[in-house]
Amino acid sequence: MTEVQILETERLVLRPWKESDAEECYRYAQDPRVGPAAGWPVHTSVENSRRIIRDVLSVPETYAIVLKETGLPIGSIGLHHNDLAEKDDEAELGYWLGVPYWGRGIVPEAACEMLRHAFEDLGLLRVWCGYYEGNEKSRRVQEKLGFRHQWITENVPVPQMQETRKGHVSLLTREQWTVRNSLMSFDNHDPRIPYYELMLEQNLDDISEIPLPTGYHYQNYTPGDKAIWITIEKTAKEFNTFEEGEAAWEKYYAGHENELEDRMFFVADDDGQMLATATAYYDIRTGDDGKTGWLHWVAVRRDAQGQGLSKPLITHVLQYMKKLGYTRAVIPTQTTTWLACKVYLDLGFRPIPKNAERNKTGWRIVRTLTNHPALSGFAPVLKAELIEKQADAVR
Repeated sequence: MTEVQILETERLVLRPWKESDAEECYRYAQDPRVGPAAGWPVHTSVENSRRIIRDVLSVPETYAIVLKETGLPIGSIGLHHNDLAEKDDEAELGYWLGVPYWGRGIVPEAACEMLRHAFEDLGLLRVWCGYYEGNEKSRRVQEKLGFRHQWITENVPVPQMQETRKGHVSLLTREQWTVRNSLMSFDNHDPRIPYYELMLEQNLDDISEIPLPTGYHYQNYTPGDKAIWITIEKTAKEFNTFEEGEAAWEKYYAGHENELEDRMFFVADDDGQMLATATAYYDIRTGDDGKTGWLHWVAVRRDAQGQGLSKPLITHVLQYMKKLGYTRAVIPTQTTTWLACKVYLDLGFRPIPKNAERNKTGWRIVRTLTNHPALSGFAPVLKAELIEKQADAVR
């Protein structure tokens, strides 16, 4: 591998560790939620962190994750040779992050740049990644990055913790990364994708609530929140103009604002800023039958996306639907919001059979863009065709 260089992303600088980083390293590595999950013990002092920086982290292709906003390291990421990656044309990706920065999309942002560096700068053909049983955060990161699960190994030695664990191994090849990188140039709300209306369903007995990240809370709709709702939806690209938002409000909610005080929810931060919204509603065409609830207008403000708000918000609203007596939830969405489809599928929602039959091509598009295992029954469309359509749209 080549000499360590400095890499950059929108929010981060990835640079070599320095012994002068010891205090910041210790600040985060002393937390028992960080190291043990990855297989190494908590740091016991600043001097302990300094020795680890000198002896472990100061090797080629290991980088401190530095927040541009502060200029200070908040975690680590690297490409390593080990039992999984013994050949010169492969490496294993490893990472950890300080707890205060969890849920902000920091590791995926850093890892995306590391993968680019691995495949483009270093010319690697394969990057491996693994996690121990129970480390769901790492599993989700790997899925988000496009890694594909390969195998599970029982009784994996974890020498630094003097124990054995169940290990999960995943892989991303350069070919897979190249195709995915081309597809990921699609926005999470992209009008260039062929449009199909999609419908998903889920039995509400199967829903469990996911907690919000620290620093956020729920607020119910109060009279006067219409403008906030429109603003959130507009920044999430559900509307192009405020006037479109007004028209949507008139269609779905005008005259029913009294119901919204119990059905519309917002996620707010500690400063009181409203960042996301979703509504426990029903089919406005047929009215409320008391059995099937509709998850309406889920949106996260553009600058708050990637902070882990959508799944907690959705499950919170679905739990409220259960309290209202609904037994089944329906979600209307579309191919142009393909990443939202992945979130719903992750939560256990599945295509409504009639919709899947009528809009089979739409579900094939979502399968192509997400490679979600729940859609394995749908043949993907030609990836080259999607990429070609995108290129034509921007010419």
